[in-house]
Amino acid sequence: MKYTILILFFLFAKDIIAQRHDNNWLIGYEGGIIPNDEFGIAHLSFSEGSLKIEENGIFWGGFHGNDCVFSDSVGNLVATFNGYRINDKSWSIMQNGDSLWYEEEPNLFGYSDGDIIQAGLFLPWPEHPDSLFLFYPSQGNAKYPTGLELACMHLQYALIRLSGNGGLGAVIKKREVVLEDTIQYGRLLAVKHANGRDWWLPINEINTNRYYHYLIDPSGIHLVGQQSIGAPVIDGLSQAAFSPDGRFLAVYNSISSTVGVYLDVYEFDRCEGLLSNHRQLHYTSGNFGGCAIDPNSRYLFVSFNTQIYQYDLYNDDLEGSRILIAEYVPPPPGILPETFFSMQLAPDDKIYISSVNTVKSLHVIHAPDEPGINCQFERVGIKLPIHNNASVTYNPYFRLGPLDGSPCDTLGLDNRPVAWWRYEQDTLDPLQVAFRDLSYYEPTYWHWDFGDGSGSTERHPTHQFDSAGVYQVCLIVSNTNSADTLCRTLYLGVSAVDNPVLQSQVQVWPNPFRDPLSVALNVELRSPEFRLYDQLGRLVHRERPAYGLTEMAMPGLPAGMYFWELWAGGERVKSGKVVKIE
Repeated sequence: MKYTILILFFLFAKDIIAQRHDNNWLIGYEGGIIPNDEFGIAHLSFSEGSLKIEENGIFWGGFHGNDCVFSDSVGNLVATFNGYRINDKSWSIMQNGDSLWYEEEPNLFGYSDGDIIQAGLFLPWPEHPDSLFLFYPSQGNAKYPTGLELACMHLQYALIRLSGNGGLGAVIKKREVVLEDTIQYGRLLAVKHANGRDWWLPINEINTNRYYHYLIDPSGIHLVGQQSIGAPVIDGLSQAAFSPDGRFLAVYNSISSTVGVYLDVYEFDRCEGLLSNHRQLHYTSGNFGGCAIDPNSRYLFVSFNTQIYQYDLYNDDLEGSRILIAEYVPPPPGILPETFFSMQLAPDDKIYISSVNTVKSLHVIHAPDEPGINCQFERVGIKLPIHNNASVTYNPYFRLGPLDGSPCDTLGLDNRPVAWWRYEQDTLDPLQVAFRDLSYYEPTYWHWDFGDGSGSTERHPTHQFDSAGVYQVCLIVSNTNSADTLCRTLYLGVSAVDNPVLQSQVQVWPNPFRDPLSVALNVELRSPEFRLYDQLGRLVHRERPAYGLTEMAMPGLPAGMYFWELWAGGERVKSGKVVKIE
């Protein structure tokens, strides 16, 4: 079997590239008085399918509204863009990655590209593996002094040679104007062409119903045409999302507290690059928000600052399908509100939602492919080690293949499925495991081997293991074109010391620390308890951490060295030492 898989890999290597360009998310920003443990950059990664949170301690401006990060096809960080400069994987300004603006426009209201949602878009240049495009608008502008009219005056691009500067990357072109017009305020997004290789990039002329349709292919960037469709898009602070299958485009615009918000939904033809079936909804109430679409491309989620609704894109009566799934609860006095703002579908098939305020959390929709409240919204589902200001990392959906059998399916790039999955253990019963298929390129058949003599053909099975042990779990996915297999080792109920996966999922930082000390659990544990001892072995602090991040305030703890232990299920999971400084 191993030899068969190896042969298949080489035979179809061109088709089954991992395409994990969205593997790394970076959020947070520089603030307060440095050094300050509550500011900096949080690194969220999805290397094993599940979310892992780290703090990297880097201070370099960071992200506000504009949050653009690109990884290579196997998930290694390559470049970031925050509206001001391009950074390389060493966290430094990429060679020639500053001074990006073709022309600085009047900016009467003080908005800049660092504040614009989706004002940067990294796209690999098709069939140019050493080249990466960054599309970005001109500086945010208030074009009309009589009112707040958010607009951009140019669409520009920079071209990055990935092998430049010793492999750190170098910007070889910048300030290249693609389009000169009054265009949408951010909302840059793209979707794969039906041939599975090229990219469509639609751009709306502000406050009109006209779109420019650009195609990025091996020969460059091309204006394919213009299209007028439906009612004008009323532009404001906004976010847009393509469905993962490329069929739907949703656009959310918040105008003002008096005008309200607009939601525009289209269908999109990946072959011709044209929009159709425009549906526009207007709400007189609502405020800053955003939108995202579930991994099965059916359910649209829209945040209205204090509410989140789910819409069924398959329902002709879009407004009639609206279901309230979350409502904001004001915090006690003195606590910053954790409202609902921009959102993004992540590689783990969950939707993460930021707040418009500076807070240390993200909200989570755990099962966005389920209808109504079954989508499992969790308020403050993720605790962050640092403050975040209204951003999540934005990416197009990179794992979309050709539209097999369409007139534009001309390159022979068949959808050959790639196996990918994650799992979660039950908090009360560690031998009960829920498996989540994350495979892509259109698998139609799933076969799970749980390593205990049993299996399943469900896509997302839950399995009860009979006893503690080490299990080799494999998922085989297939369609009419090919099959792919991914195996992982699960350590269930065995000693935590002997579980290398568990060891990597428990982190304590910063070290040294002032106050607070943070514990990150990227795994569900039974009754976890953190214990801190001084150098004489005296217990000075104990606390029960939650899944995700837990901050433990210790304002009266003297400076010095301390030893910590994390216990769960009656055994010590991990231990270490930290230093408290003044």
